[in-house]
This record gives sequence, C-alpha cells and structure tokens, in this order.
Amino acid sequence: MAKTLSDNPVLDIVILTCRPPRNDFRRHLAVELSALGHRVHYIFLKRRPDWTDMASGRIENMSLPGLFARFRRHVRTHPHAVILNSTNLAFPVITPLLRLTGGGFWCFDMHDDLLYASRGWRRRRGAIGQALMLSQSDMIVHAADTLKRLFPRSIHLGNGSHLTPLPKRRVSPNDILILASIDHRFDFDFVHAAAAACPDRRFHVHGWVSQGDAAIQAQLDRLIAGNPNISYHGPYSDDDLPGLLSDYIVAFAPYRTHCVTTEFIDPLRFYHCLASNVALVSTPIPQALALGEQIELVDTPDGLAAALDRALSHPVRPATSWADVARRFETILSQRTV
Repeated sequence: MAKTLSDNPVLDIVILTCRPPRNDFRRHLAVELSALGHRVHYIFLKRRPDWTDMASGRIENMSLPGLFARFRRHVRTHPHAVILNSTNLAFPVITPLLRLTGGGFWCFDMHDDLLYASRGWRRRRGAIGQALMLSQSDMIVHAADTLKRLFPRSIHLGNGSHLTPLPKRRVSPNDILILASIDHRFDFDFVHAAAAACPDRRFHVHGWVSQGDAAIQAQLDRLIAGNPNISYHGPYSDDDLPGLLSDYIVAFAPYRTHCVTTEFIDPLRFYHCLASNVALVSTPIPQALALGEQIELVDTPDGLAAALDRALSHPVRPATSWADVARRFETILSQRTV
C-alpha cells in the first residue's frame, strides 16, 4: 500500500528562498506551517546562506559547502522531508545539486511567470534553468490559476496576507493608495489619464522601481511631474504595511491589461488591502476577475471615480490569509505518495 506524506502527522518542511526575510511572502507561510505544529526550516539562499529553525528562531549562517553538508544530513535523517523550492530562477545549479544529495519530496513554487521580465539570451538561459528545476521536482504548486495553462501538472496553492483588519487613522476617501511594484506591469498611461479625470482625488504611490530600471524611473518621474495630484512615497517593506494601510480606506491597482506580463500574476497587494479593510479597485487582470465581488473593476480612466465610489459603498470582504494557505498546503501534501 502506498505511503502518503500525511501518514506522518508532523511534517518536516524545508523552505528555500532567494528573498530577504523582511520582504519574503514565503516567510509568512513558514510561520503559519510552524504554528500548525510542523517542523519548519527556512533557508535564505545567498553567498552565505542563513538556515532558520522556525520553532526556536535560531539562525545559523554558513558557507555554501556547509549548507550542502547540513542539507545532506537533514534529508538523510528526515527522508520524507518536504522541500518547497521558492528560489525563482536565482539558483538554477545549486538547487538541483541540493536535490541530488538524496531524499526529500521536492515541490517547485511557481508563484508567477518567472520568465516574464527576461529577453533574449537571459530568457533562454532562464528557460533552461527552469526546465532543469522542474524536472527535479516531485510536485509543482501555482499561485494564479492561469499558470495551470503553462504548467498543466501544477496544483493551486495561491497567495494570502498576514494582516488583519486595521483601525484607521484620520483618513479621507479622496486619498487613493497605489501599492505597486513599479515596472512594465504598471499602467502609467491609465494613471495619468485617471488623475486628470479625478482632480479631487489624491493618488499616493508606494512601491519599488523594478531593479532600478532607468526607463521605468523616467516614466514615474514624468507621471509625478505632470500630475499635481499624484505623489510618490518610495518603497515599503512588509514591516511598513500595517502603518501604511492604516492611512487609507481605498486603493487602486493600475495593472496593464490584455498582455502577457499580467496574465499570470496573483498580486499580494490584493490580499493585503482586503485583509486590512481597504476597499480595492483594479483594472481587469485575470486575478482581479477571479476574486469576483471582492474587487471593483474599472476598464477606463473616466470610470475610476465611479468605481472608487462603488468600492467604498459596501463592506470589504475578507481575504485569504497565510494560515488558510498553510492549511491548503497541508491538504495538498496529504494526497501525495512517497
């Protein structure tokens, strides 16, 4: 009779990530899986990786050879450990080599179209690395359901938020939060036209300019200079979110539509806004459509004012939490044989 991962009520879960913990959404999943009683190890891969035991909070910094030795000992001690590889395409050689140390049930984290920003040789190299890591994986989980089209054998996991409803400070319905990664997915033309169509609204943009892209920075500078009711407030971290979201009751997500760059995303900001009781309006990207009545949709800049009013006219519906996602991950694993 086949053995399933759920035959062990306490799972040993290793999360590999390429993102600093203070800005890593998978850190919140690690916290929730640990809260469910599982043994969770969180590894931040870099030149000198950090290995965190989530139960004790102990962090060990080690060399790459030290990581390989420690990982090998770990999977030999826990042969049915679950390894969630959430390193994007940053370590296309290191993670397959870790896989070859033997042991473990490997799950690749396809939380986005990981090749969307790559062109030319970088895209070809990324595609090779992605194919290698997928070939070494026992299972694939995806965020947005549209990714199922690219990876038919993947299973829906989704995203969530660690936030809860926040008390609001002195806020105005005319102050509109734009929480964004400022890159080629950001619809500058839409925001420019919407600001002109809503002169009584003040648009507050918070987010990172992607990889310091000079062309994107120039577009942002022109947007701010050309619209007195748009202001840019710089990047934010996860730690900033509670204070930031306490200052707003409505947000706008101006994604470009009908393009491959937004076809496969499941934006974390959707979940953060809804979880913190911030009404949300978005352009109709697939994931906004998938969330149904939780988000108001707007097709044209002239329609934004009415969409903002509609969003403010009814209670904000709760969002998926990382605790929900952790339980979903448990359910997915319970059905897998080893």
